[in-house]
Amino acid sequence: MSELFPCTISQPIIASMMEIAGLVGKVEGLALAKPSPKLRHNNRLRTIRGSVGIEGNSCSVAQVEAIAAGKPVPVSELEQLEVRNALDAYAVLRSFDPFSLDSLLSAHAQLMKDGLLINPGRLRESPVEVYITENRTRPMPHQDKVPGMTEQLFRYLCDSDDSVLMKSVRFHFGFVNIHPFADGNGRTARLWQTRLLMEYHPIFEYLDVESMIFEHRPEYYARIREAQEAADSACFASFILEQIHASLSRLWKADWSVANTVEERLRIAREHFKTETFSRRQYLQLFKTISPVTASRDLKWGVDTSALARTGDRRTAVYGFVKF
Repeated sequence: MSELFPCTISQPIIASMMEIAGLVGKVEGLALAKPSPKLRHNNRLRTIRGSVGIEGNSCSVAQVEAIAAGKPVPVSELEQLEVRNALDAYAVLRSFDPFSLDSLLSAHAQLMKDGLLINPGRLRESPVEVYITENRTRPMPHQDKVPGMTEQLFRYLCDSDDSVLMKSVRFHFGFVNIHPFADGNGRTARLWQTRLLMEYHPIFEYLDVESMIFEHRPEYYARIREAQEAADSACFASFILEQIHASLSRLWKADWSVANTVEERLRIAREHFKTETFSRRQYLQLFKTISPVTASRDLKWGVDTSALARTGDRRTAVYGFVKF
């Protein structure tokens, strides 16, 4: 992999990875790696719109939601099919093995089924060129090299000591440069990056990284071209890490606004502590952004409403959720 698609790991890239790790910790502490159902639903809709929109699909987020609900929308049948296939593929995202080429072939077959491609889920057997400007094309690797290069890409995933975060980014770039399918390469690469990111942390199942890329798609393609011409994917890696960071930041802000009520904090705490007792200090460790006074008020409110039972005095008090 490193020989095929080098990536210089610069200090800015390392800094971005550290910032992402820090944000993951914040989100995990606040939302327990599982955002609210409404937020998960909205992010999934943005993800679908983003991934197909990068390829030119005109559907809005509202239209994606209507298609998901089986309602008529004023767009072409082709665009509706792209959306339906993406909805189906992302719905079973957890079932794919991120380190298996056979599993990726199944994912591509899901994305390109029902006539989007004659032979979905099969590596291409003919030459292909892609447009890099309106008047210039770039030939992709010869079809005879595609199986070996794709297998090498998966060996990198399985054998490299890189973090899963970096593997996901480098895989994305490597995949679009091998261009192993006749069509559907970009959306497959983005879906697979998301599946790999879920190995880094489960929170990524609920993020909308594809939507962030969609919002910057001219730069997305420009960074791919720049990396190709430099024979180094560092600029592409920096861009993708920026989008991952942006998606995490948006989730953090959205979840903070949701969890900024005592009811929601206690719901999160119930899910976290389950049947275990806990102290105010442990409650504060879970919600790092609230003050000790707010924590005390939360716990008193929980006791007053019979959601919590308290034992011990002020210094030794421990709490437990009452079973319903």
